Amino acid sequence: MRASRFCLSMAAAGLTLAVSAAFAQGLPPTIRVGLSAPLTGPSAVTGTSAKIMVEMAVKEINDAGGIAGKKVELIQADDRADPTTAVTEVKRLINSEKVNVILGPGSAAPALAAAADITRAKILSFPNTGATSINRTSYPYGFGTFYSSDAFSDAMMDYAVDVLKAKTVAALVDNGAQGQAAGAEFKAHAAKRGIKIVAYETHDYDAEDLSPQVLNIRRGNPDVVLHVASNGDSVGRFFRSAEELGWKPIIISQVASLFPAQIKKIAGDQVYASGRVYGPQFKTLTMCKGENPASFPYVQFLTRLKAFTPDFAKVAVGLTPIYYDQLYLAKAAIEATKSVDGPTLAAWIEKNSKQHKGIGGNYGATADYHLIWDASVIGMVQRPDTPDASGMYPRAGC
Repeated sequence: MRASRFCLSMAAAGLTLAVSAAFAQGLPPTIRVGLSAPLTGPSAVTGTSAKIMVEMAVKEINDAGGIAGKKVELIQADDRADPTTAVTEVKRLINSEKVNVILGPGSAAPALAAAADITRAKILSFPNTGATSINRTSYPYGFGTFYSSDAFSDAMMDYAVDVLKAKTVAALVDNGAQGQAAGAEFKAHAAKRGIKIVAYETHDYDAEDLSPQVLNIRRGNPDVVLHVASNGDSVGRFFRSAEELGWKPIIISQVASLFPAQIKKIAGDQVYASGRVYGPQFKTLTMCKGENPASFPYVQFLTRLKAFTPDFAKVAVGLTPIYYDQLYLAKAAIEATKSVDGPTLAAWIEKNSKQHKGIGGNYGATADYHLIWDASVIGMVQRPDTPDASGMYPRAGC
């Protein structure tokens, strides 16, 4: 009898050890993370920022012991913000590099082009866009890392109406997925708010000349122009063309607060000094007059960023939550599930993301909303080219 009990006890112990070993073996020896971003080409400023921010996150995570005790290895891919290149590079990351997580691709069109391959491989991914076409159907195991086009479009329209007291608006959007989604939302939200859109224009993603659009919009004489593009060049060119034609519109652009250096290079220092250009931004990067910057986590984050890279001046700091936080959300999911299986990680994020917080604020992904930020994180800034000494931006409308 005692022998039988001993055997059963040993068997149970052996089973426990076997289960524990199998559980531990659920993770690979190294967590391989692929970064697909436009490292060259017209959107290289975003790719450079992505590269620096992800490298910083990887170093911090590895210095702190890795993800679930596993070292993180970063493999980079230059998608050039081009759909065909993105598909080729994503296939390389999946098939040759055997990555466990993909950060990117770097904008809506490349992300949608690569969606089928990423989904087929069942890899957790974070396409760097806020296009509402990133959803549970197109990206069952992926979550967009920009606040949604619906959220920022509504915020821009509401600011124009409620703060700037606009009675009429014009819309200028690029022909990418995010721009087109934003344009549709402008129309829908204008109808809800009882605001007339007096002109609606579209431009190519990398258009060099926006004078035809400027002329058409000027004829409508809008109180405010709402602009959506995927890079800072477009708003710089729009502002410059309007100035050359002697027109001085008020512009709210969703990239105005993200690429001030790029925009000023094209449109000149007066672009923001004019007081006529506004842009949405993460609230956590902004503050109202009288608040203490030392109380904001973003200030401590910027100190670490400056210490990490000698290329701080090349970073579009308004984008830092988009590129930095995604890997930390992946880390939380992997450590909670002890898995790198895309469906398992996506299910955990859908259920648990709102209990976690990044530099950009509280995450907002759910089963019905496959972007990691929602409208609650959005503020508005007027002078993104003049952060205070701590790096915080003055929030407009305080």
